Amino acid sequence: MKKQIRKLNKFVKNTIDSYRIGRGPVGVIDVGSIGGLQEPWSMHVSEVNYLLNFEPNDRPARKKRICTYNTALWEVKADLPFYIYKGFNATGSSLFEQNIDYVESNWDSIKNRGPRNLANSWRDRSQLVETLTLKCQTLDHVLSEEGIANELHFLKIDAQGAEMNILKGGLNFLSTQCVGLQLELFEIPLYKGIALKPEVVQFLSDLGFNLVLEMPAHGSFDSQNDCVFLHSYRGESAVRKAIMRVYGVSQIDR
Repeated sequence: MKKQIRKLNKFVKNTIDSYRIGRGPVGVIDVGSIGGLQEPWSMHVSEVNYLLNFEPNDRPARKKRICTYNTALWEVKADLPFYIYKGFNATGSSLFEQNIDYVESNWDSIKNRGPRNLANSWRDRSQLVETLTLKCQTLDHVLSEEGIANELHFLKIDAQGAEMNILKGGLNFLSTQCVGLQLELFEIPLYKGIALKPEVVQFLSDLGFNLVLEMPAHGSFDSQNDCVFLHSYRGESAVRKAIMRVYGVSQIDR
């Protein structure tokens, strides 16, 4: 029962020390930071000045201009079940239950979406290995506790369906400091009760964020894709230009 968790912990141990950041203008919050800073930021580390990581499977660490919390984020402070699935080395684990009923009921219409090997292996990878209890905190609470909100500008979330819940726990940051976001959003409900992409896009639009880039669909049944948002006007010129360089965005509709 513990095999997948041990593999995941070993993977984290082998990668977490690989962070290298530069002296650029952007402070980045990386929620779901397992494996280190991902593309495109890993290819533009010179643009990063501060990195705040959140990964419940990680170990807490503090280095110069890098801080790692081994806690989960949510919309309120809470102790919540965390579902460990077989996956690939326990990837795909989530604060939400796999939506097996949806997949079974819609199999004929979704089975040919995305890579065939992922569709064919979904049932096996979705086997529940263990349920843990995670202590969850809000993003706004951590930023207030650390006193570093002013140093942070960009929020990346890869949390297997918990993106909306995390955003709701970071409303103060979103309403005052946040310049841009990268979110992995689902088009179909592979997890029970998650907010799908249209709902999250509307939520952020109401806060002044524009969807400026949608990356290609990926995952089982092409269920999700990474979306980049930029605030309509907020942010110093150097921060906005750096984010736009990282994502290759040439202009923003206002």
